[in-house]
Amino acid sequence: AAEVYQRLIDRFAPQQKTNYVDLLNEWAVGFYTELDFRSEIDNLNAIRDVLVEGAREERLGAHAEAHAATTVDGVYVPYALEELCTARVAVTEWIDGVKLSTCEPHEIKRLTPVAQEAFLVQLLEAGIFHADPHPGNLFRKDDGQLAILDFGLVARVRSEDQDTMINAIVHLANKDFPSLVDDFIDLEILPRDTSRGTVVPLMDKALSPYIAGGGAKKFEERVRASYGIDADADLGKAV
Repeated sequence: AAEVYQRLIDRFAPQQKTNYVDLLNEWAVGFYTELDFRSEIDNLNAIRDVLVEGAREERLGAHAEAHAATTVDGVYVPYALEELCTARVAVTEWIDGVKLSTCEPHEIKRLTPVAQEAFLVQLLEAGIFHADPHPGNLFRKDDGQLAILDFGLVARVRSEDQDTMINAIVHLANKDFPSLVDDFIDLEILPRDTSRGTVVPLMDKALSPYIAGGGAKKFEERVRASYGIDADADLGKAV
């Protein structure tokens, strides 16, 4: 059906660039992979190896070192009981705790930098990262650590893309928007024929309020001022 639809789009709407066959195939691979819990356990082990010191060695024996130190202070990844795992069942260490989203504001504020560091280490150092960090997958353990759960959806990044992402962060911090456009083109976020004369001013206007820092409220104030939006107006509707 996707192939028939694609042929119709190619003929009657050639300006539409989406390849629906490739989109369906990509979705299908991800869907069936997520349904195989052996893949989820492989993902868990890969990220645990990144974030928990001695995790690889631990798997070769019993789970005596289940509470080993982590490479990111304050974050934890549960171990899997692989002898009990199958394609339809995943069994991991039990975590006593609560969802991060239900914690007191001061706890969320304390653990947010921990989560940021953990995900940056995964993305920019290891090239493999947990790609589904919704509130149910981030737990505040009873001992105060941040536990990352559910590894059904994990993404991998090529080393060259990691380098480009790091460059993009540096260019963003320095407000070097022409170079940032080049980074986005290399990451295939923007097409090769992007008009820099059009995009660079838009980047400046959209990203400069964010770079200035000061938190969400300050960012909102700067965006309102940049676009001439009244302080009492609904920002979403105004934009």
